Amino acid sequence: MASKRMCLWFVFMIITQSVGEDMQSFRMSSMRGWKFHCTGTPCLPLVSIITSTIMKCQMACLAQVYCRAASFQKSTSNCELFSDMSNETANMQPDTDITSMIVIAGTRSPPG
Repeated sequence: MASKRMCLWFVFMIITQSVGEDMQSFRMSSMRGWKFHCTGTPCLPLVSIITSTIMKCQMACLAQVYCRAASFQKSTSNCELFSDMSNETANMQPDTDITSMIVIAGTRSPPG
């Protein structure tokens, strides 16, 4: 009985350790009703994907180490990830169907 309990404890510790090491996170500021709009500056999306929710769009950004911003268009489920947004809020345009999100500097864990 003691060996079975020890085995279960060992398996639990391995699972806990592997999940704990794979944790990643960041914080994002969110702006509903605004989209990135660039005039003369290169701010093409790093990648454009179809996702069902805004949370999956945020997770897609988390999975890309170079992702600094994302925008999610609700009507088309289009998620655009951006890598270089040096002056993010200067080039915003109103659009009620889009939510734009910017990674807050220094909040990515582990650092990219």
